[in-house]
Amino acid sequence: MFNFLRKHKPQEDMYEIPESNSQLKLSVRERALKVFSNIEGLDDIKEMLLRALESSERAHTLLTGPPACAKSLFMLEIEKFMPAGKVYFTEGSATTKAGIQKFIAENQDKEIIIVDEIDKMPIKDQEGLLTMMERGEFTSTKVRNTQTVKADMVIFATSNSTERLSKPLLSRFTVFEIPEYTYEEFEAISVRIIKKKIPQNVIVQIASSVWKSGSKDVRDCMKISKLAKAKDTEEDVKRLISIHQKYRKTNKEYN
Repeated sequence: MFNFLRKHKPQEDMYEIPESNSQLKLSVRERALKVFSNIEGLDDIKEMLLRALESSERAHTLLTGPPACAKSLFMLEIEKFMPAGKVYFTEGSATTKAGIQKFIAENQDKEIIIVDEIDKMPIKDQEGLLTMMERGEFTSTKVRNTQTVKADMVIFATSNSTERLSKPLLSRFTVFEIPEYTYEEFEAISVRIIKKKIPQNVIVQIASSVWKSGSKDVRDCMKISKLAKAKDTEEDVKRLISIHQKYRKTNKEYN
């Protein structure tokens, strides 16, 4: 078991349990729902991620799925759950084999590496993770000096798809594909994450319009809500949504 689990494994002392039930321990699933309480639904994924965190083995885990399906949010919640200084958070597009191996060699206190959008990491750099994930170490060569570097760390990663991941790397992960939201989930999430002080019926109106436009990205609801005002009438909101959808960016390129 990793050091952070020896000191921080969620048990009855981590979460307040009613005195009448103080002799009972929370199940893994119950703890998972508490750890990831900021995320709507996906209870099975929550449980599996906590099991990976609590595993005595290095359970490398990859979340894949469409944009805005809470993959990155899960990673942020893992980072918050961990003791300070134990997590290294990086983006796939900014991660190289040399860079991550240098960081690990100089930061042996890290116990979890989070790679957001690992599919944007070049294939040649993905290879730098293979030995580390398989054996918990890698070989470093500097000016004819070869040494084995300990890398007893767990990798949690996200990816929009697995097409850009090498098969050897993919085989080292336990992969969970997050399904697209239903409309009910989409609406509930929109209401929950939009913090701006606008009426709930306006948020629902925005969510409904965004969904009907073909988008299942909650970020679109957030973009529109930032432009809405508390005093807007229903017609104002309809016009705001209509303008946003009419002029939103497409994939068309202008040269």
